[in-house]
Amino acid sequence: MKRLLSIILILFLSALNANAKSLNKNIQEIIRDSGIPKESISISVKNLNNGKNVFSMNEYRLMPPASVQKILTIIPIIETLGDDYEFKTELYSRGKDVYLIKLGADPYLTSDDLKTLTEKINAEKVQKIYIDNSIIEQKAWGEGWQWDDDLNTALPRFNAYNLDGNLTKITIMPTDKNKQAFIINPQKSPMIFYNNVITGDKNDVNISRDNLVSPEVLKLEGTVQKPETHYITNTNLKRYFEKKLTDTLEDRRIYLKSAYSVSQKAQSDKFANKVTHSINKAVEDVLLNSNNMVIEIMAKLAGGKYYNKQGTDIDGINLFKEYCLKNEIDTSQIRIADASGVSKNNLVNADFISEYLVKNKNNKIYEYMASPSQGTLSNRMIPLKDNLKAKTGTLSDISTIAGFLSSKCGQKYAFAIMINDPKSSNLQKKNLENYLIREMYLKL
Repeated sequence: MKRLLSIILILFLSALNANAKSLNKNIQEIIRDSGIPKESISISVKNLNNGKNVFSMNEYRLMPPASVQKILTIIPIIETLGDDYEFKTELYSRGKDVYLIKLGADPYLTSDDLKTLTEKINAEKVQKIYIDNSIIEQKAWGEGWQWDDDLNTALPRFNAYNLDGNLTKITIMPTDKNKQAFIINPQKSPMIFYNNVITGDKNDVNISRDNLVSPEVLKLEGTVQKPETHYITNTNLKRYFEKKLTDTLEDRRIYLKSAYSVSQKAQSDKFANKVTHSINKAVEDVLLNSNNMVIEIMAKLAGGKYYNKQGTDIDGINLFKEYCLKNEIDTSQIRIADASGVSKNNLVNADFISEYLVKNKNNKIYEYMASPSQGTLSNRMIPLKDNLKAKTGTLSDISTIAGFLSSKCGQKYAFAIMINDPKSSNLQKKNLENYLIREMYLKL
């Protein structure tokens, strides 16, 4: 019997070794055919059960992980905030004629929510409204973010005054041929539009602004043949919030005699109303749709809660480092600059990511990761729908993907693929990732 078991074990190990050699050969061929240099690619694949390495290539090479970083930072964030955390914006009364709005940096707060929040304000008596913006720092972007990419709606400014996604919706409407087009601004955002768009035979609109000279002035040029909708990143979140709050109050014929002032909530202030949004929506938004603003806000909130102070981006980073230290995950060879992966100052290697996934394999938060046909994987690797959970990442010159794969033989793996190559297109990089994952599925 023992001899039979030994023979079976030898055959099994031989089969594994043959599969590994076949996988290595095929991957080398796939990479060669892709035209992307081997030295630009980093891969790490680990057995999910025992953590042992089953395939690797340049696995210790540091690269910006792009949005794959979100699967690293989100775990200590949720562990700190809690599964039942709610983003809260609260209204308090301070005496007979004064109110205070305590901001919660809620990334989902809308102008309609302001109407709900202010319903409890006594229209006949209110004289003054204070705003408590102390929950997180007012710094609007992260370290190393591309400040010249100002109109990118994936990188809106964010702070305690978040409202309407920190975006303004406009629609450019055609009129008569060769006549000036019409701009509709339903949010009545405090922006100035220099409209040089002409009604023509095609839609070709360019939007620009000079933040050094006039950040709230938008220049629109080109032609429009049919209605075209754009979202514009708000530059002054405080001003936008106060404008929408004023509009909300004036709809109830409340006209304040003094401007809004900043004040922290006092113990004597009495709770009057609140608007909340669940953190579950945020987790889905981060892992499925790769929302940068949401995870950056969450990181600051979690850091603030953990250190019992106003939340900052540094607090969020330190929270991640402490989590890794507590779980014996070595961070000495990597650099984390933000929570979202937007900054190219982030430097991580594929081995760290796959190791992190193995150590956190039972964390329920990863159930929110996308499968093929969902989120950022909506048009990728559809045949692997029931066998793949992953997070993608994209920056200029960079494409990454990491997650969990169940092979055709039923074995489970954690993997990370990172590509940093300026000469290949984003489509070429994504296609290479697809081929590599398919090969791992077939051969492992």
